[in-house]
This record gives sequence, C-alpha cells and structure tokens, in this order.
Amino acid sequence: MTKIIIGFIFVFLNIGITHAQEYNKVKVILKDGVVLEGKKGFITQESVSFTTGTTQQTYSLYDVNLIQAKQGKASKWALGCGGGCLGLCIVSGIVQGSEGLAEYDLTPATYALGSAIWVGICAGAGALIGHLTDDYETVYTGNTSSILKNFKFSVSSNQFAKYNLTLAYKFPN
Repeated sequence: MTKIIIGFIFVFLNIGITHAQEYNKVKVILKDGVVLEGKKGFITQESVSFTTGTTQQTYSLYDVNLIQAKQGKASKWALGCGGGCLGLCIVSGIVQGSEGLAEYDLTPATYALGSAIWVGICAGAGALIGHLTDDYETVYTGNTSSILKNFKFSVSSNQFAKYNLTLAYKFPN
C-alpha cells in the first residue's frame, strides 16, 4: 500500500515539474517584434504569464517568438556563501572551545556576534556575485526562429544585367 501511495506522489510531482516552469525575470519577444519584460514568469505548454508593474499579462506561445529568463542566482549564492561561512564559524568555535576563546580574550557572546557579522558579509558578497552572474538565458524559441527562414533569395533582371541574383539575410533581434 505504501508503494502505491509513494508512486502516486512521484507521478503528481513529476507532472507538476514537467508542465510549468517559473522564473524570476523574463524577457518575451513576440512575433511582431514587441519586446516585453516582467517578473515572476510562469511558462506552461500553452502560454507564458508574467507581471509588469501591477498587471498580470498572459500570451499564447503561438504569439511568442523567444523567451529569455533569469534564474535568480543571487539568493542561491547568498545562501551558499552565508551558509558556508556559518558552518566554518561553528566548526571553528567547536574546535577552539571555551579555552581557545579565552586565549584571545573572547567570550562566547562576542564570538557569536563576530560570526554573525562575518556571515552577513559573506551572504552579501554571495548575493552580489549571484546578481552579477545572472544573465538572460533562452528558455523558449518559437517555430519561426529557424536560421533558414531568415534568408531571402530572389532572381530578377533589368536593362543592365541579364540576371540579377540576390541573397539577403535578416538578423534576429
């Protein structure tokens, strides 16, 4: 019986993960060339929803040419750097013990305060690193983004040349 319940939980979690993706910031480029930016992007198999200012906007993926998103790395980096510093301070405090702290004229309260300050500094540095390294990544490309569809080939003639062959390429935005 427990295997069946665990199986159902696994299936429902898997369905939820595969059918929707959330992003902190999104940049949506529509097929008519309009570029929209927003926060709290939510992409399903049929549409993209995001917030611009105070309004929620939803577009069908049929109308979308490209979606770029930021992953929101600042909080992950802050958590990693601050947590690593906290772990280092805890291990260092345990290894030194009260005798080691007394050797440097520290009380456990001053050691905890100093550790909290260092954890805050490391978490701030991690947030800065995460913010600076969080670039837009392409998460959805519409059907019209094929490189071959950007080429235009034409043949014409005029009074100066018998045949005029033209090959042009339109660079995407």
